[in-house]
Amino acid sequence: MKKSIKQILLLSVLAFTFYCLFVHPELLGISLSKKLNFPLGSLISWSGIVAYTLLLHLFIKRPLKSTLSKVGKQLRFLHLGLALCWLPVSYFISGNLAFAFQNKPIAFKLWIGYTLVILLFPLFLILLNRFGKSEK
Repeated sequence: MKKSIKQILLLSVLAFTFYCLFVHPELLGISLSKKLNFPLGSLISWSGIVAYTLLLHLFIKRPLKSTLSKVGKQLRFLHLGLALCWLPVSYFISGNLAFAFQNKPIAFKLWIGYTLVILLFPLFLILLNRFGKSEK
């Protein structure tokens, strides 16, 4: 699949995620499973986080010959793994798929921290990439 097609597809998923979050937030509360208390918002958020991660990996140029290129490649896999595991880890931390942290302030802080690591990790990858370029 061409890089431009991947970018358009991932941008579409990300745009749909933002559309649901900010324009029609009522869609987030639709229950996919009443038994599991699994709202559509959890699935939309997860797909948005994975699309964000993949999109940034497409935009960050990889150094071809650098001592940091192997480390960068491993960190990219780690970042993608963290994003893919966001939904199960969030379920584990909150105890439900609606991510309701009632009377669990420590669990909520842990969840926010985990989510922020996923969202801010690309900045670290960009810095690593810049450092790798200056090493040539």
